[in-house]
Amino acid sequence: MSIPPDGQQDPVVGIDWGTTHRRVYLLNTDGDLIRLHSDEIGMLAAKGNFQNALADLLTLLQLERADVIMSGMVGSRNGWQEVPYLPVDHALSRLPEALVDIRTALPNVRCRIVPGYQFIDAHGTPDVMRGEETQVLGAMAMRSFNGWFLLPGTHSKWVRIDHGRIEQIVTFMTGELFALLSLHGTLAALMQQQESSPTAFHAGIAAAWHGSFTHTAFSCRSLVVTDMMSAAHASSYLSGLLIGTELQDIRQKTQNQNQESLQLIGAPALAARYVDALEFVGMSALVWQPDEVYVAALRVLAGLKNLKSRDTS
Repeated sequence: MSIPPDGQQDPVVGIDWGTTHRRVYLLNTDGDLIRLHSDEIGMLAAKGNFQNALADLLTLLQLERADVIMSGMVGSRNGWQEVPYLPVDHALSRLPEALVDIRTALPNVRCRIVPGYQFIDAHGTPDVMRGEETQVLGAMAMRSFNGWFLLPGTHSKWVRIDHGRIEQIVTFMTGELFALLSLHGTLAALMQQQESSPTAFHAGIAAAWHGSFTHTAFSCRSLVVTDMMSAAHASSYLSGLLIGTELQDIRQKTQNQNQESLQLIGAPALAARYVDALEFVGMSALVWQPDEVYVAALRVLAGLKNLKSRDTS
């Protein structure tokens, strides 16, 4: 690890390093985003040689020195180095002091990993996240907030924040289950012809309130074979059913609380689908674009001052 002379700040390279993809953010010393790069050199493609993968990236970015901050699966036990989860009583504002230094042979490069968080519910069951904590930190740096954050994806995360601390983490395997059921098993045959149907999507959301998912999932087939729904709309119905299951569970967890605000961090297409579902059940959300909150988080983690908060007036 090399410390810049005379307090000089090196360019900051933030890497959201997942299992299959890598998204890279280059910030100058003023905290401005000057380059965004995305590739498929995820954890699997790196094949354990993360140092070489990082060296190649820095060459691509034409950097001879850098302050590298990484988040996501790179810190898992199958990543570069396993970084233990933080307990939820570790405030997000203290996340910068919890970064873990990684020793490398790269000259003039400081390399650190952001820890994830672990939550244990009242029944003793753990839930965890890696990477989402960075996005939540960025959104909070731009706008103080209490309530739920929703980060949809392969494993959809719901994170409840109270005065800067994580109160709850709830994970749903929504995206993964949709992919599996679309490719394998009884429902897969219905997914050959897919036609987007808002009506079927909303019907799936409503069906999630009628029973457990293992029961209601079969209605995706029964509606088609009884000619009550077109097979082309089965995909929309299943999507609504899975997302509706998330919303039902969160509603149950918050039924004794006052109606809380909801912040959604997601890519445009997926965020729009969730916003549609939320509005259908009488909920609303402020939507954040993942890149903007990640950049805001990097400024906090690297100790830069340029926060450029969103105007919420």
